[in-house]
Amino acid sequence: MTPRKQHGGLRRWFPRLVLPLALVLALAGLVWLQPAWLPLPDREAEPYPTVARNLGAAERLEEAVLLGTGEMGVPRRRIARKRADDGVPVYEVRCPDGLHPVTANRWLHRVFADAGVEVADCAELGDLNRPRLLYRLRLAGADGARARLILYPPTGLPPLREAWPRVAVIIDDLGHNWGRVTRGLLDLDLPLTASILPGLRRSARVELEARRRGHAVFLHLPMEPEGYPSQDPGPRAVFADMGPDSVIALLDALAAGFEGLDGLNNHMGSRACCVDSVVRAVLAWAARRDLVVVDSQTSPKSRIWALGEEMELPVLRADLFLDGEGEDEAQVMANLAAAAEVARRRGWAITIGHPRRDTLTALRKMGPRLRDYGVRFVTITELAATLSEADPSPPPARP
Repeated sequence: MTPRKQHGGLRRWFPRLVLPLALVLALAGLVWLQPAWLPLPDREAEPYPTVARNLGAAERLEEAVLLGTGEMGVPRRRIARKRADDGVPVYEVRCPDGLHPVTANRWLHRVFADAGVEVADCAELGDLNRPRLLYRLRLAGADGARARLILYPPTGLPPLREAWPRVAVIIDDLGHNWGRVTRGLLDLDLPLTASILPGLRRSARVELEARRRGHAVFLHLPMEPEGYPSQDPGPRAVFADMGPDSVIALLDALAAGFEGLDGLNNHMGSRACCVDSVVRAVLAWAARRDLVVVDSQTSPKSRIWALGEEMELPVLRADLFLDGEGEDEAQVMANLAAAAEVARRRGWAITIGHPRRDTLTALRKMGPRLRDYGVRFVTITELAATLSEADPSPPPARP
């Protein structure tokens, strides 16, 4: 009797235990075999899936590159893959038309971060308006998983507004000395425009050192201010009562003291820069030498920018001063942030500073921080070379 009870109980429970288990095994087999009628995940419906964690290190790194470039709109068949001499895989991708590589860079960094891929280095090569980016990638925590990605600019012209916000910093009043502050400014890891007063004791030394460090060199042109003679621009200045020939002769003499010039901006000049005949002579002289002219905005009545527009010459004007009288380091930092905000909204900004200790300290602190936030520092010549009709004009001078 006992064996019969055991046998009858087995008959009753066998279907309840074995049949569900057989069903689970059958479904698992279907997924593993993946027959043709079982649909695969739709990549178009889910364009940016996360990188699968069960892949090998090299496969995960490659998948991150494919996902990041796919987010930019590049199909996988348009991605070239080769292997460098050192064995590291190299992926080559061209941005779609209308997409600036620097804008695509922001997307790629986000995808890489989500996938656990570290950007060991990202170098920007080539022309400012059409750069190519070289990435050196590695998978976090995975030894030996390395790759390079070369992102080429589009074949069409990318919209300039999609580039990094650009800030050009002019340092005025250089040439008085070759002291710690001047050296510190030129040694900054930031492209600057060194605007040098002519004929001073250290003008030639500052020009030489600025050139060695890759900065642009401007003539800081002395011009008569409203407060003359209590405010004195110096003996070799452009005065409001000078004729065009006298202005040009003076400019030729001042330029002879430089090895070369990239442009000029006015020193003082709140009176002389409001006289049309004087300003026309300065602009015509600069145009013949292919120099960039920047209106320092020392007077709301300045005619430099307006006459430059009328004469169809490349004239720019400053947006703000970094270090007004009595402004300390904190205020200079706030002014740098304001310049970055102008650049973020418009695409670029021009600001003017002076060889002061607080200005040097503020640039040391804020320069790397602003670059981390996406601001690119450029010289005035780099900026002028990339500006086009697509860029809006500077805001009108404030009274």
